[in-house]
Amino acid sequence: MTRKLALAGGAAAAAGLAAVLWSQGPATPATASPHIAAAPVSVVSGLSRSGVSSFALAPAQADKERVAAYWSPERLKQASSYVPSTKPSPSAKSTTSALEVVPGEVSRGATPLRRTSASPLGDAPPMVGKVFFKVGDKQYWCSASAVHSAHRNLVATAGHCAYALAQDKPVENWIFIPSYHDGVAPKGIFVGHTLYMHEDFAGQGDFDRDYAFVTVHRGFTWQPYTEQGRFKYRAVDVGRLEDKAGAFLFTSAKPLARRVSAFGYPAGAHPDGTRPYDGQTVRTCSGTTEKKTVSAPTWQLEHGVRLPGCAFTAGASGGPWVVGYNSAKRTGYLTGVTSLTWNLSGGGRLDAASTPYFNTLTRRVYTQACRQGTG
Repeated sequence: MTRKLALAGGAAAAAGLAAVLWSQGPATPATASPHIAAAPVSVVSGLSRSGVSSFALAPAQADKERVAAYWSPERLKQASSYVPSTKPSPSAKSTTSALEVVPGEVSRGATPLRRTSASPLGDAPPMVGKVFFKVGDKQYWCSASAVHSAHRNLVATAGHCAYALAQDKPVENWIFIPSYHDGVAPKGIFVGHTLYMHEDFAGQGDFDRDYAFVTVHRGFTWQPYTEQGRFKYRAVDVGRLEDKAGAFLFTSAKPLARRVSAFGYPAGAHPDGTRPYDGQTVRTCSGTTEKKTVSAPTWQLEHGVRLPGCAFTAGASGGPWVVGYNSAKRTGYLTGVTSLTWNLSGGGRLDAASTPYFNTLTRRVYTQACRQGTG
C-alpha cells in the first residue's frame, strides 16, 4: 500500500468573499497600496544561540496603513489557498507538487476515519481566523489563531503561510482576521508587524519547523462617514488582538497519542475532485494523534504528529491544534498547527493531517516573539 501526502495549503481557489470585511456595513476602501518589501531585521538574541530568525513585515505606522489599504474587497475575493514549493537548492530546481508518494504501511493503531464537522458561529473559537498575504503578484490565504503573549499581540500559523520558500523571503502584506466567516471581520483586521520562525525553515525548508509566530499591530475596522456630501471611510482602532478575540495558551513537549481538536478553513478539492468545503467558516477535526511520529522526505519532515481521520483539504494550513479545548470557556492549549494533509488509504479522499512536533525549539521561537510589543 502507498500513502500520499499533500500540502494543507493546496492549489484550489477560495470561494468568493462577501463584499465587505467589517462588521457593520457593506463596503471597504478599494484603494491599493504601494509595493511593500519585507526586509529582514536583526535576530532578537542571535542565530547561533537560539536558532530564531525574525523578519520585519510592516513595522512602522506608515507600513501598517499601506498594507491595510492594499486589501481591497476585490483582492480579498481573489485570494486563494497557498501552495508552497520545497526549498530551492543550487543543484536542483524546486517544483510545486501537491502530492508525494511515501513508501510504507498505514500506521497500526490509527483511529477510524471521522467526519470533519463545521463549527456553528456561536461555538467556533473566536481566536481562530484567516491570514491573507501576497507572494509575487498573487494573493493567498491560510488559517491561523491568536496565542497568548504578555503584549496580547501574537498569531500562530504555519511557516509556509508567512515565508515563501521558493522566493526565499517572507510573504508581503500579511494580515490576520480573527473570527472570520462569510466575508465578515467581526473582531477587526490586524496587520502583521514582525515574523518569528526557526532558522531551519527559512534556511533549509525543514517542515519539522513549519510554524511561525507573528506579532501584529493594534486592530482596526472601517467606519463609514460623510464629508461635504461625499461617502468616505476611516480606520477605527479596535485595540489589541487578545483583548478583542481572546487567545489559546501555548504548550510544548507533550506526549503523543493525545486527543486534540484541529480548527481551520479548508476549501480545496480532494484528490477525486470533490470539494466539500468553501473556506468561509471554521471546520473542526477531533481525534487522537498516532502513537509514533511520521516522516515525509520531500519536505524534510522526520518527526511529524499525525491526526488520522481528519479530512481537511487546502486552506487548513496554519490552523491550530488544541488540547483541552473547552467550548464553553473558549480556552485550550495550542500544541500544533496544520502543516500537511495525507491520503493514507490511497483513495480519492484526504483522510489525515499532520503538524510539526512542538518541542523546546518551538518554545524558543514563541518566547522570542512574546517579547515584542507593538503598541
